Amino acid sequence: MKCVFCQNWQISQEKFSCDTVSEVELLKIILGLQKEGVENINLVSPTTWAFWLKDILLEAKKNGLTIPIVWNSNGYEDIRIVREIGEIGAVDIFLPDYKYSDNKLAVEYSSASNYPKIAGEAILEMHRQVGDFRGNRGLIVRHLVLPGQIENTIGCLKFIRSISPKIHLSLMTQYNPLFMVKNYPEINRTLAKEEYDKVMEAVEDLKFENGWVQEFGEPVMCFNPDFTRTNPFSAG
Repeated sequence: MKCVFCQNWQISQEKFSCDTVSEVELLKIILGLQKEGVENINLVSPTTWAFWLKDILLEAKKNGLTIPIVWNSNGYEDIRIVREIGEIGAVDIFLPDYKYSDNKLAVEYSSASNYPKIAGEAILEMHRQVGDFRGNRGLIVRHLVLPGQIENTIGCLKFIRSISPKIHLSLMTQYNPLFMVKNYPEINRTLAKEEYDKVMEAVEDLKFENGWVQEFGEPVMCFNPDFTRTNPFSAG
């Protein structure tokens, strides 16, 4: 995807030099993180590396990895890859986005044709594999509210709620105009309070029972990483 508002644009859409590791080195990193006491292995946008990751994740579990493996993605997944991951049982928690119920917006803002159908099918397959979130296993679906596009959000919430009465929702209101948003004036601002209130009404009307909602007005700058720094999410 090529989201015009991507907070990680430096590494997702620009040329950026970074270290590479071998499969053996990655396995050591994963097991080393467990020894350091991390709570999970969070694979962010892992789909590109799925061919290699399958074997590495299985090997990690054979070598004593007991903490959950999180498949953290934008939801725009080839369902064949999701099925292959499911066949080996390597992933404990699926954490996809469901960004768009409006395909027009998906194309305009993320160059993601047919996003609602493709992401919807992938997310349903994820739920089939791991079910509702409970402790260290299951599905959690995220959605980022875009300013001026509340009907898109309500459509997304309806789909997410349709997955299961017990579905876990992570609703994000942290949107901050970044990257190429200056070229899209309708989303070149933060969320308005009346928009937030309308979304909260939809959450209540749809009777979501589980999940997390960001409060309106929470500082958003802390969610804007700078990957030129050693610690991208630090304040300076």
